[in-house]
This record gives sequence, structure tokens and C-alpha cells, in this order.
Amino acid sequence: MTCIIFLNFIIAEASESYARVKERLDEEIYKAKAALVTEAELMHPDCAKTKEMLPQYVVIRHMDT
Repeated sequence: MTCIIFLNFIIAEASESYARVKERLDEEIYKAKAALVTEAELMHPDCAKTKEMLPQYVVIRHMDT
């Protein structure tokens, strides 16, 4: 009986950890993408940096599903 309770505890802890990681996963993906965009923009020569090519702001919208 003790083994079953202990295994249940381990599964609950693993599930909680997974839920916390899953919660922040989207944020980390957006941060990584933003860093890649910034790096790509820094690699452009100055003559190619126009308002049409590199806008000042990037608008990200979140759609509820």
C-alpha cells in the first residue's frame, strides 16, 4: 500500500512540474523568436535598413481559441 501511495505522489509531482513548464513554454518560444529577429536585423547593412524593410514595432496578437 505504501508503494502505491508513494508512486501516486511521484506522478502528482511530475504532473505539476510539467504543467508549470507548459505554462511558460509559449513565452520562452516568443522570446527566442524575438531574439532571432533582432539578430537578423543587426546583420543587415545600414543601407538596407529602411522603414519599409525594418518597421519600428512588431505587433503580436493573441487569439482566444
